[in-house]
Amino acid sequence: MQQQIVLMDKARIGRSIQRMAIQVWEKLGQSDEIIIIGLNERGYATALQLQQHLEKYHEASLIELVKYDVKNLTHNKPLPECSERFVLLIDDVIFSGKTMFDALTAIISTGEPERIEVLTLLDRGHRKYPIQSNITGMNISTKLGEHVEVMLTKNKLEQVVLFKNS
Repeated sequence: MQQQIVLMDKARIGRSIQRMAIQVWEKLGQSDEIIIIGLNERGYATALQLQQHLEKYHEASLIELVKYDVKNLTHNKPLPECSERFVLLIDDVIFSGKTMFDALTAIISTGEPERIEVLTLLDRGHRKYPIQSNITGMNISTKLGEHVEVMLTKNKLEQVVLFKNS
């Protein structure tokens, strides 16, 4: 039997993303151009919400939001030129680090960014690849057989649920 535990509700997600937007803003210079790359569907939903908060602190014209589907490369538009720009790579959950590693490989092939930061809503550990999330909404240690899912409704983040085997 599977047990569901809500780790983050909509209000907690909103507070976490607002805090993370401030953390990103603190790393930016006043005139820094930033490319926000949301990975897959849930990473893009997280990036979209973060962009809305970040625009309260940083000039909107300096922020470019891009969706990058790591799993289905045929549907992607080419990544923008990243040279000399601040790149913020966003996913909903980081686990093994493979999705981030694949995305980083694609970004590096477009040029040499000034800086790359990794942002995730939830970090559940268990890395296979040497990738760290620099800005994280929540850290939680999970067991390998457990599953964490971010629930969406019309591209809006609703809740983060942990599925445990009991």
